[in-house]
Amino acid sequence: MSIPVELADLRAKTTEYTWAYLLTVRPNATPHLVSLSPQWSEPSGSGSVILLSVSTGTARNATAAAMVTLCYPPLDHDGYSLIVDGTAVVDQDAESPSIDVPDGKLLICFSPAGAVLHRSAAPGFANSATGCANDCRPVTLDD
Repeated sequence: MSIPVELADLRAKTTEYTWAYLLTVRPNATPHLVSLSPQWSEPSGSGSVILLSVSTGTARNATAAAMVTLCYPPLDHDGYSLIVDGTAVVDQDAESPSIDVPDGKLLICFSPAGAVLHRSAAPGFANSATGCANDCRPVTLDD
């Protein structure tokens, strides 16, 4: 069964998960994966972004290739992963009242551009309503 999520519900949907992976790409084009605790913020005038406290290496990757992905893993075996693609901007000042950025870490402001709830299909599953060979459903991100 697929579960649609509207943009207006994305923030609430992310609170159903306890943590996420951030996927960036290193300068040598290899993937880099870190686990973290994303937090939502609404900077004045720029809409909702997700704030991420990251190492200097992860920040360097996001600066070089701003398109990144957050993946919230399922809480149980049959659950859905929430995969959110978007753009990362490193905040060199790390001045956010919404998130504690420890010394030696940097702040990434992540702007969602698209999302999908995804899980592997059960044996014998043909195709979803979208034609996907897995049990997935796009998440509409309307502004």
